[in-house]
Order: sequence, then structure tokens, then C-alpha cells
Amino acid sequence: MKTFGRYLLYRLENSALRTVIFTIIAVVITQNTISDCIDRVAVEYSSTGLYILATVLGIICTLIPILETTCFKNRRNLDTLYFFPLKRWKMAAVHFLSGFIQVLVIYSVTFFIAYGYLAANTDYFALGYMPLYYLFSILLGFVMYSFFSFIFGQANTVADGVVICILWMFVLAIVSLAITGQILRPYFSAKGWGAVSDLSGWGIAYAPINNLTVIFQDLIEVNKDVVDYNYHGSAMYADRYISQMYMFFVWGAIGIASAVGYVVAFVKKGAEKAGEISSSIFGYKLLIPLYGYSLLTMFDSLDFMTVLILIAMVIGYIVYRRSFKLKASDLICTGCGVIAMILGAMF
Repeated sequence: MKTFGRYLLYRLENSALRTVIFTIIAVVITQNTISDCIDRVAVEYSSTGLYILATVLGIICTLIPILETTCFKNRRNLDTLYFFPLKRWKMAAVHFLSGFIQVLVIYSVTFFIAYGYLAANTDYFALGYMPLYYLFSILLGFVMYSFFSFIFGQANTVADGVVICILWMFVLAIVSLAITGQILRPYFSAKGWGAVSDLSGWGIAYAPINNLTVIFQDLIEVNKDVVDYNYHGSAMYADRYISQMYMFFVWGAIGIASAVGYVVAFVKKGAEKAGEISSSIFGYKLLIPLYGYSLLTMFDSLDFMTVLILIAMVIGYIVYRRSFKLKASDLICTGCGVIAMILGAMF
């Protein structure tokens, strides 16, 4: 435990400058945004600018896991890191905890400065909800942080990790749209399909924090009640997300599974894989067909777009293999895209 604590302290000291720089940038951007949001001609048009806090949290929960574990993508660094008298799972836990502490510091400082600024300069918001928003946003921050920690850990190079993280931001939404919009739509009434299709947006990695923010904006920005079109717009989305509250728990489960998966994958991955082709099932191997087939089912005929998608799948496999010489499985997988197009045409 003493070695664990020393290494954690070392990681925090080593990342201190980065944390300070990110905090300053986040505070400046947040304060400028909030200042602009409350500087309106009339009180009823003012807003808290709460969305900028959600944006800051989403960004740092994506970047920090990448920056914190980049060292494990270099074989030379791994030789040094694995020399430490620390078990693999403890080393994984240190980097996970170190990164999340950085997220907490950056976000907390930014949040409470913004909170204080709103309290000092406004008296027309229900700011009593802010501490509750902070608590829930931290929980969703853990979910996002765990998710991107796991996904980035599946890659063997930094470049692959960044690309795979970007692809995973939207893949669940794309797949959901393809299934609900093309395959399942004929089996639902218009109202039923609308309810099912509406859940597709939750597949975006940042949807939970966005939807939570919309709910709390509606609670906090009580001054907007007098602006009919503005009020009903925000209330409509807030009510919708409240009715879909169970999706927060779904993402919570994903976050916990991601945290566990990150540690398990870290322990199992050998140093010799660093810098090699990223062959994890959660990488290109799964993402290329998921994106390709989902997009192809959305088109009901063979046209320029479908051909372009098939070409994109081939390019994806070239990037994956680091070679123009593809394996038979890659070509078969791309060829099966024709089946996806037929399904799209049928439904």
C-alpha cells in the first residue's frame, strides 16, 4: 500500500502542471460563456450557461484518460514502468485514480467559481439545485471517464486509441438508429416507433451529461417561465429525459463495467503488444462492420452513398491492417455489406 501511495503521489505531481493549465483554460472559457449568458437585455432571456460546465466535463473526461495512459502505448516506456515493484492491477488502479482526481480538480474548481459568480451576480435563478447538479454530474463524469479509459486501453497505439475513442462516441447511436429506423419501424405504430426511436440519442457517449444538464437548466432557470416559446421548448425536452430516467442507470452500468474492464484488460495485455496492430474486439474489428452495416441499412438502393460507404469500409480495414493487402475475412466482411443494403431496401 505504501508503494501504491507513493506511485499515486508521483503521478499526481507529474501531472500537476497539466491539471493547472487545463483548469485555467476551463475557468476562463466557462466564465466568459456564463458572463455572456447572463448579460441580456431582459432577465427572462438570461440563462445560467450550465451547458458549458457539461461541455468542460465531457472534454476532460475524454482527454485525461488518453493523456494519463499514453505511456503504456510505448514499449520503451513499458519496460521502465513494469520494473516498478507494483502489481499490474495496482498500477492500473493508480493511473485510473490519478486521472479521475485530475478530472475532479479541474471540474470542481471550474464549477464552484461559476456557481459563486452566478450567486454574486444574479438573483433570478433557483441556484439551490446547483449542488445536486454537481453531485450527479460527477457521477456521470465517472461514467464517461471509465468508458474512455476502457476504450483507449483497447488500442496498442496512441493514434489507434484516439480514432477508436472518436468512433465509440457515436457508434451506439448509429446502430440504434439503423435498427429502429429501418428494421423495426414496420412493426411499431407511429407513436410506438417514435418512443423507441427517441432513445437512439442516448447512444451518444455525451448524451447522459447533456440530458442531465437540460433537466437542471429547466429547474434552475425559472425566469424563463415568462417566455412562452423558450419555456415550452426546454420543458418539453426536460420532461422527455425525466421519463427516460432509466437510461441514466443503463449508462451507470456501462461505466462500472468499463472501469472493471479497464483493469482486467490492463492486467492481461502484454508489453509486447505496445505499438502493434490494435486487434481488440472492441477496436476496428467490431467498429468497421458496425458502422458500415448500420449506415448501409439506412439506404434503400445502390447509389453513390452506398458505394462510398463500402469504400470507407475498405479504407478502414487498410488502416486496421496497416497494409493494402487485406485478409479474406476483411473482404468477406465488406462483401456482407451488400446484405445490409438488401435489408435496407426491404424494410
